[in-house]
Amino acid sequence: MKNSIGSNIKYYRKQLGLTQEELAGQLFVTSQAVSKWESDAGLPDTAQIVPLAKVLNISTDAIFGLEQGNYDDLAAAKVHEKFRELRSQIDKRKGALESCEYLLSECEANPLNFEIYTNFVQSVANLSRNIENFGEYKKGMNETFDKYFDEALKKSVQVIRYCKDSNCVEKTHFALSWLYIQRKEYEKAREHIAKLPSANSNMLRESILAKLEGFENGIEAQLKAQHNNSQSLCLPFNKEFVYSAETYFWNKTESTPAYCEWALNIIFAVCKDPTMKPYCQGFVKDLYAFKICAELKTGADDAARKDFAEVKKLILDYVDFCAAELEREDLLACYDEKGLLNMKLYTKEDADRRIKELEEKIKNWCGEDALKKVL
Repeated sequence: MKNSIGSNIKYYRKQLGLTQEELAGQLFVTSQAVSKWESDAGLPDTAQIVPLAKVLNISTDAIFGLEQGNYDDLAAAKVHEKFRELRSQIDKRKGALESCEYLLSECEANPLNFEIYTNFVQSVANLSRNIENFGEYKKGMNETFDKYFDEALKKSVQVIRYCKDSNCVEKTHFALSWLYIQRKEYEKAREHIAKLPSANSNMLRESILAKLEGFENGIEAQLKAQHNNSQSLCLPFNKEFVYSAETYFWNKTESTPAYCEWALNIIFAVCKDPTMKPYCQGFVKDLYAFKICAELKTGADDAARKDFAEVKKLILDYVDFCAAELEREDLLACYDEKGLLNMKLYTKEDADRRIKELEEKIKNWCGEDALKKVL
C-alpha cells in the first residue's frame, strides 16, 4: 500500500515509463511542480486530480491510495461467509432480502472493498428472482427492490471502472445483465452481456495456462492444471443444465423429467471421478427438484416418490464422502479452494437443511398434498 499521494504519483508515473518532465508536459505544469508532489513538498490542485488520473491511466481513488488490493481481504472473506449463511435459508425470499440488507451495510462499512460490492450487486440480482415467479418484475411495484437496485447501480459503476480483478468485474456485468432483463430494459442488458467472455472461441485462458505449466514445470504439473480445469468447467455446464431445467419446468412441464434425466446422467458420468463431486453436488439437487415437481404436476407420483428417495440418499451420502475426502493426505493436490470450501461446509446439519429446502420447494411449487405423496 502506498503511504502518500506523492508516492502514488511517482509509482504510477514510473509504471508508464514517464519522466517527470514528460508528465509535467501532459499536465501543462512545470517539472518542478511534479517533483514537489512526488517528494510530498506540495500537492496537486483539486482541479488537477482528474487530468492526472487520466494521464496515469488510473482512477482518482488510486491516487489517494484506495486502489484495488488495499482493502481488507479478511473482512471480505468474513462478509462472504455471513452472506452465504443468510442466502442459504430455507425461506429463499427472506434470505434474499436479508442478504441485501446485510451486504449494503457492509458496503458502507468497507468503502471500496470491491469484493463486497460485487457480492452486493449479485445479491440484488438474486433478490429480483424472488419478487415474483420467473421474473415478472416491473419498476415501481416494489419500493424496497427499487432502493436496492439504485444502490447496486452505484456500486457496480465503481467495480467496473476501478476494480482490477476481472472476476469481480465479470460477475458484476453478469448480475447487471440479469437485473436489466428482469426490468425489460433489454438494450442495457445487451451492453453488459457484450462485456462478458464467450465460450464460442473455445480459446480459454485456463487451457493455455495448463500448457504453460507443462513447459515450465513438467508433465505432472500440467496434468494437475488440466484436472483443475475439468473441475472448474463442471460449474458452467452444470449451471446451464439447471437454467434449462427451470425453463422447461415453467414452460414445458411434460418435457422436464426427460431433460433432467439426461442432464443427471451426464453429471453422474463425470462424477465417476469422485474428485468432481464437489463441483456437481448442488446442481444435482436442483435438477432433482425440477424433475420431482414436474412428475408431480404430470401425475407421475410413483416416479416422484422414487426420485425424492434417491436425491435424499445422495445428499446424506455426500456428507460421509466429504468427511472421508477431507482426511486425504493428497487433499490439496486433488481440490482447489472452491472444492475444499464446499466439502468443509457440507455437514449433517447442512444436509438436513438442504433436504428441508427441497421439501419446501415441492410444497411451494406443487402444494402440500403433493409433498405428502413423496414423503
